[in-house]
Amino acid sequence: MKATSILTEVANIRAALRMDGVTLADHRIAMALRGLAKMKTKDTTRQARPIPKGVIYRTVDRLANTDTQAAVVIAIAWLTASRVGDVRRQRVGAISCTENGVLQIEWTERKDWRNVGIVTQVWAGRLEQTIRRHLAGRRPNEALGGDRTTADFAKLLPTGFTAHSVRRGAAQHALKTADPEAVRTLTLHATLYGLIRYAPKCHVRTQLAASRALAE
Repeated sequence: MKATSILTEVANIRAALRMDGVTLADHRIAMALRGLAKMKTKDTTRQARPIPKGVIYRTVDRLANTDTQAAVVIAIAWLTASRVGDVRRQRVGAISCTENGVLQIEWTERKDWRNVGIVTQVWAGRLEQTIRRHLAGRRPNEALGGDRTTADFAKLLPTGFTAHSVRRGAAQHALKTADPEAVRTLTLHATLYGLIRYAPKCHVRTQLAASRALAE
């Protein structure tokens, strides 16, 4: 979307919210609108292509038979809507699966350093056994991805997808049904704007609509 189009849409959103009686003094709405305005300096066409749920599960199933380490790194990145690079650097001992199928990670390494030490808990689902078996054979102090780079894992994804496609695809899929604030918490985004950038590429008024419930 061109810069002029984004600024026009921001103005339209402001006007629409005023007509609906929503105060722009609410800091969450104001933050989201400021974020959208800042997007005029970004080329949104360069964002990673989000990977669909079906594709990610087929990829993990394929790798589980030939490269369990890669399967688990990619699976955890998807389940936690995290960067592949952050997941591959985690200490194995900081990752566990509880008896009731909850995957727990105490983040020891993250690009967004403010979230180091935060604990994430998600359902492992049908990926639980693959993750559990792999963790059982690893040493607690080693990195989950070993000496491999993010690029090494990205090469294992289907053509057209990058490492960041996993995080973006997971966030986008979660936004279809989950509460936006819950998805923001899962992705560990500091602001609503950070989450909006992961919303499906569509009319920006539709993107912002997800934040309406937070202000009511």
